[in-house]
Amino acid sequence: MLNVFYRHAARLAHALFFRLATLLACTSMMWMPGAHAVEADPPKAAAAAPFEHYQGWRDDPLQDWRQANERVGEIGGWRTYLRESQPAGNDADQGHDGHHGH
Repeated sequence: MLNVFYRHAARLAHALFFRLATLLACTSMMWMPGAHAVEADPPKAAAAAPFEHYQGWRDDPLQDWRQANERVGEIGGWRTYLRESQPAGNDADQGHDGHHGH
């Protein structure tokens, strides 16, 4: 019986302690001098500078895939694009088709 009483008293003591601690924390925050200080706004020029000349993405207009394939065939196929992407003097298309002696 005494154990039940102590458990009930402990719960009440914890609740009372929590309420008092919360009240004390809120009251002390109200009287702090820095709590109501107005912060200066950051300079807007520093934040806006990286995006000043930004251009959004624009999709290319759709075209017929058959015409695109014919155009690639006319200029020499995928090997032409490969040569354009390689640095000058490096002949990537040597007729091996990527097998290198296999």
